[in-house]
Amino acid sequence: MIIELFGPPGAGKTTLLRGLCQGLARHGINVKTVNGYRLIEPGSAQDDAPEIRHGIGRIGKKIATSGPILLSTLPKDSVAARLLASIPLRSRVWSWRMKVDIAQLCQSWRQARESPGCFIFEEGMIQALCALGVLARTPSLDAVRECLAFLPRPDLVVQLDAPQETLRRRLVDRHAQQPLLEVMLFELGVDKGLRQAEISREVGECLRQDRWPLIQVNGAEPHDVDGVVARVLGEHVGHATPRLAHEL
Repeated sequence: MIIELFGPPGAGKTTLLRGLCQGLARHGINVKTVNGYRLIEPGSAQDDAPEIRHGIGRIGKKIATSGPILLSTLPKDSVAARLLASIPLRSRVWSWRMKVDIAQLCQSWRQARESPGCFIFEEGMIQALCALGVLARTPSLDAVRECLAFLPRPDLVVQLDAPQETLRRRLVDRHAQQPLLEVMLFELGVDKGLRQAEISREVGECLRQDRWPLIQVNGAEPHDVDGVVARVLGEHVGHATPRLAHEL
């Protein structure tokens, strides 16, 4: 079973991820968490897992894995290649960065699809699509919507959101506490983060209209983790939801 969380930075994805790991563990479900470049990591019911991040470790891993991907050519019909071709980015640096992130994300998705158990993507394909929309050379919600047609479909999508001022406050506080190099490598910045909130809302409406298995969560309030866990348990009983069989 594959679950994807998506929403703007500061909406509470990490907090909800922790709660889901704890809630599902109480029901005996083995959870693995995924976040793109980190690939698949064991989930945990402990308060400090699975989302503890160490800046030096993140930067080191990013540098170590970027080279081979940057020097390679993505398969023409792969999801990664189609995403990057559909939404060209205005910055060459971000084009390189997103090539690495999306290629690694596709690897994680492929591993999860071929493995038993429950996998929660803190930032999955839909999150990557929203980020591309922010960084696009020519921003177009139509292009973002068209990409949804060929993305692999998870068993459940959880959309998180919060009011713009709440997001702004959280992003400013987050950046103030992070090392500068880590902010430069891993964060979009406050203004782009708020723009991503707008795109995430548009994408969420598209998912709802296209009848994706979607839960919407208000990140400005305490999460209804029990309600989300109940929905996950219902999907987990018979998670034969068809996924689009695209080459990742």
